Amino acid sequence: MRLFVALVTPFDGKGKLDLPRLRSHVTWLLQQGVDGFFVTGTTGEFPYLGSREREAVQRTVIDASAGHPVYVCPWDASPTTTAYLADAATEQGAAGVFVPPPLFYRLDERELEAAYRDLAERCGVPILGYHHPRRLPTDISTTLYARLRADNVLAGLKDSSMDLFRLSRLAAADPNAIFAGGDRMLAQIARIPRLAGFVTAIGNVWPRLCIRLLKERETQLEEVLVDRVVRIRRAGGPRALKALLEMGCRAPLVRPPPAALEGLPGPEQPV
Repeated sequence: MRLFVALVTPFDGKGKLDLPRLRSHVTWLLQQGVDGFFVTGTTGEFPYLGSREREAVQRTVIDASAGHPVYVCPWDASPTTTAYLADAATEQGAAGVFVPPPLFYRLDERELEAAYRDLAERCGVPILGYHHPRRLPTDISTTLYARLRADNVLAGLKDSSMDLFRLSRLAAADPNAIFAGGDRMLAQIARIPRLAGFVTAIGNVWPRLCIRLLKERETQLEEVLVDRVVRIRRAGGPRALKALLEMGCRAPLVRPPPAALEGLPGPEQPV
């Protein structure tokens, strides 16, 4: 199974994008053995990035990834901007885009289906749905996914439900098209056959830990994994990961206090 990192977005001391730091981070992760990237998504703080910034981020990552697959989240409150970013991803060489349902309003299944069909008509890059029930008000049901997949509206699904039964059913019905997320479940998800890959956030800091659990099946590391996932979440999620990487934050996110990170190892330290 392939391991993808949901990239954080680094900023400099003035809150501006730090693209050289992003490029070096991508290079380091590839050296550790990751297979590709998901960018400008939840971990990448996309609600706080302008469209030009997001285009610059995706261009930098695609260029630095040296042919490894990159999936871009082009979602915006404006469908026109979403289509613009999806088109830019196509031109830049992205493997595809992943698009969540709207982030504020709850849509019924008919409305959500229409939104995905409209986007598919606007852009020429493969589209993954993005199911994340812990953060998004609208779910992508398995029946809706199957219908959109059958009509070639969606090319797959990024599923962060952490529902092993749902993921197993989806992977069995649509092999090599489902990308699972949810770091706490990494060891269990490694046992689900025919997934397209796993998307990790903590892999920004500890890619080798994730590789050893996912690919080398070192299940004795599961306790280490869960401890780090819980502590990162309590310390602030993406901003805690960036603090360990010595990357800057941008308001409204701020660096966690040192006490929140005490005892968490940095990226260069072995498991």
